[in-house]
Amino acid sequence: MWFYENYDEKASLGLKVKRKLHEEQSKFQKIEVYETEFFGNLLTLDGLVMLSTKDEFVYHEMITHLPLCTHPKPERVLVVGGGDGGAIREILRHDTVKEAVLCEIDERVTRVCEEYFPSTAGKLGDPRVKCHFDDGFAFMQRHENYFDVIITDSSDPVGPGVALFKEDYYRLVKKALRPGGIMVSQSESPWFYEETMGSMTAAMGQVFKNVQTYIAMIPLYPSGFWTISFASDDHRLEKFDAARSAKIAANSKYYNPDIHRGALALPNFVRAIVKNK
Repeated sequence: MWFYENYDEKASLGLKVKRKLHEEQSKFQKIEVYETEFFGNLLTLDGLVMLSTKDEFVYHEMITHLPLCTHPKPERVLVVGGGDGGAIREILRHDTVKEAVLCEIDERVTRVCEEYFPSTAGKLGDPRVKCHFDDGFAFMQRHENYFDVIITDSSDPVGPGVALFKEDYYRLVKKALRPGGIMVSQSESPWFYEETMGSMTAAMGQVFKNVQTYIAMIPLYPSGFWTISFASDDHRLEKFDAARSAKIAANSKYYNPDIHRGALALPNFVRAIVKNK
């Protein structure tokens, strides 16, 4: 038995599967969990790979630790999407964090991950965590000038995730940030989603003074070459707290200070796609 993910009729990823563990149609999307031969449990939403137990640490470490080690004192952090809980797990590793908020539109994603991905979702019961199953737009409108860092841990720009790649969303994020705030968002693969990367980083640049895209190697995401984009009026990723970064790296599988610096080195063809400044 094999699972295949099709990349816009251009290519596909195939994984050998032992069995299907779960399948349901939530209010928003089809949720499936497979037990694979090599990557452990696999979560898919509407047929698209979200995470596996073998490689999820790369994405979750990279989307959290670069912005949190760049902000001088992150105390309130919001994750929009991220129902699997992996970003929350990594955020809680920062001693300055007093409140980690998850705003996930589909509660069923979280409940399924708590059952089948306990190492990823296991920190959602921490007293510093608040879970809201709500639309991210509506939630942020109720929390202006509140967060230090906002992480958009979204699915691909299809279905409920489309709005999270638009300028209106980034303007709402900025209003929800306190002075000196930072936002990051997963920004797709340059091999398959060139147009999305260009449009979303251009939209970020209409709202924030500094926009920087950085890279991570995630085997099960299209091409294995993935990007995350950072935006702030006051900070740049090169100016991070190296001591805090090293402390976090002591218990990380992927992230360390050298990776923090190196992730900013973009190939020329990626530089030509993104609208960084």
